[in-house]
Amino acid sequence: FGIGGFTLTLPILPSLLSRSAYGQDPLYTRTPRLFWLATDHGAAFEQSMFPSTSLLTEQQPLFSDHTIGFGKLSSSVSGSTRSVSPVLSADSGRFSEALVEKMNVLYGLDVPFYIAHNTGLHLGNYARNDGNGGDGQAVQDDPRPTIDQIMAWSPSFYPDLATIRERSMIMSSRPVSWNYASPSNRSGDIENVRGYNSSKELFDRIFVPPDETEPGRPPVVDRIRENYLSLRNTNRRLSSADRQRLDDHIERIAELERKLTTVVSCGGVQIPTEDARDHQRNDPAEMARYGQLFNDVVVAAFSCGTSRIGVLGLGSTEQFVAYNGDWHQDVAHQWQTAENQTLIVDSYQRVFESILVDLAAKLDVEEAPGMTYLDNSLLVWSQESGMETHGSVSIPIVTFGSAAGFFKTGVFADYRRTDPKAQKFDPGAGNVQYLGVLYNQWLATVLQSMGVPASEFELWGHKGYGVPFLTQDDWTPPYRQHYESTTSRYFEMASDILPGIGV
Repeated sequence: FGIGGFTLTLPILPSLLSRSAYGQDPLYTRTPRLFWLATDHGAAFEQSMFPSTSLLTEQQPLFSDHTIGFGKLSSSVSGSTRSVSPVLSADSGRFSEALVEKMNVLYGLDVPFYIAHNTGLHLGNYARNDGNGGDGQAVQDDPRPTIDQIMAWSPSFYPDLATIRERSMIMSSRPVSWNYASPSNRSGDIENVRGYNSSKELFDRIFVPPDETEPGRPPVVDRIRENYLSLRNTNRRLSSADRQRLDDHIERIAELERKLTTVVSCGGVQIPTEDARDHQRNDPAEMARYGQLFNDVVVAAFSCGTSRIGVLGLGSTEQFVAYNGDWHQDVAHQWQTAENQTLIVDSYQRVFESILVDLAAKLDVEEAPGMTYLDNSLLVWSQESGMETHGSVSIPIVTFGSAAGFFKTGVFADYRRTDPKAQKFDPGAGNVQYLGVLYNQWLATVLQSMGVPASEFELWGHKGYGVPFLTQDDWTPPYRQHYESTTSRYFEMASDILPGIGV
């Protein structure tokens, strides 16, 4: 069959038991791609993470009582290091001024409730949290597919799957990507999408030499379709849950068959000899290599057109510095101290330089006259928390690329309301924070930058992406005072493109 025989075995049903390459196109069409880097915690002081607010030379009224600021990103060079901020610093040989001009930094994107330990905030499944606190427990009842999977199964994003071998490349052993059990029908439970911890295994999935394909092979699904239809449509003992399970199984076989019969011919791709999982250990240089090997797979997929989505769930950044203690309790939870801030900032700086800048530089090569693969991509780095560990005020967002011309670049955008009447609070160490706009609006903006219209993600009767929940606790930051209610102006504008960065 060309596929392991177990794949064709129908699942156990309890109710039945004893009870084409772009350069060859005659007309070049810019097609956006997305790469997302997700890291745990946060907790870097805002003055370390973000550029100086002195860059915010332009002001724009969002509402009559909420003004937002914008400015052109600039960098300084000291020795061999170019810096936009202490975290956003890297060797100037790779982090060039030209890359700074293709970069955006977004300040003031909030998740307005306590979500604590989570891996779901990054891409919009807020239900994937550990239930620490009433807010987190409340949103656990409302799971969502993550935006990479909304894109992966969108006919607007993938109108043609002829060369696509992986709809979305998930590079993580952590639960960062989620989708329906039956994605094409948007039905069944919301389930974790398996990720790869081996860069070589992922490479084999996205790149297969043409002589290893089997053209003309009859679809595997056809071989069991008659039995499937007979069981599904005529057996009265089959429960609705088992009917759904059976449909999900057949859909998975069909998707696997589609991948295996995709023929791709892409020259100049180097077959990897190293595997990322062999470098995943507590050492900064090894972890840098881990991320870079996955970056190489992303570059191969984006340049060959075998996938247009990549998600790297990196997890905790403690391995990027020399630290052997309990990072979560002794560093992240003690983020206010100078010693721990040094560790946090150093770890993020190394993630930025060794992974995000590395991928941006590798993609910044010509794809078509006057534009690079980076220009046609959007690289995003998000963190689990804002400046306060487990706090979700001002989730830092750093990007490279314009998503095929959708975004302006070289922009520092500050969406916070900072006027004298604004809601503010001090989470510790004299670091005053202000609230801004919804992170849900950023997720909706990304979807639209990838060509996914609101009609394909406003599926739950509200604007934006992510559960429209507002804290129910009195001890959280002044979310309720700022955001007022889930029908307030901020929630109603959550499907609008974030101002200041759209072309």
